[in-house]
Amino acid sequence: MVTVCLVRHGETDWNLTGRIQGQTDTALNAKGREQARLAGSYLRQWPWDVIVTSPLQRAKESARIIASVLGMKNGIREMSDFLERDYGEAVGLTTEERHKKYPDGIVPGLEPWEQLRDRVMRGLDLLAKDYLHQRVILVTHGGAINAVLAALSEGSIGTGKTRLHNASLSFIRFDDGRWTIDSYNVTAHLESGGGIDGFRTR
Repeated sequence: MVTVCLVRHGETDWNLTGRIQGQTDTALNAKGREQARLAGSYLRQWPWDVIVTSPLQRAKESARIIASVLGMKNGIREMSDFLERDYGEAVGLTTEERHKKYPDGIVPGLEPWEQLRDRVMRGLDLLAKDYLHQRVILVTHGGAINAVLAALSEGSIGTGKTRLHNASLSFIRFDDGRWTIDSYNVTAHLESGGGIDGFRTR
């Protein structure tokens, strides 16, 4: 079995203003760094073997903060399979601006959802092979995580249905040849007190 905790990176200024980031290499803001620290503190209740991250700096910085809180000395592995979706010419727009500019939903340069799904699932399958019987923290992006959730739930949650919070946690596992969602969008660590009270599903 392989257990994976999918962590959405902490907040950036683009998140704060509601702008679509895609693969633009934005950095965490102060709140985002604190969110990553809280995520690391919450994850201390379980043992972890490795941290994997998207190559974008907002994910890498979140991963470094989490690794520091957990005292993990091993290097952090970067995997391009877990890059955020490429939103093409919608990058930099707010959702409202995107709908106004592209009312038909056809955005030049937008990465097809099926392509996003296939690459993140390919990445997960690599993790299952490389880290058999281990526990993995994977720091990535909202679009990537939602693609995983949609693929594993046959569309009942995830893309188009779930709004993932910055620094939220989603727990999945690979067992007996298949991936299963245990919980998703866990935010207990971000709420007042940041207490440790187990999984919360939203």
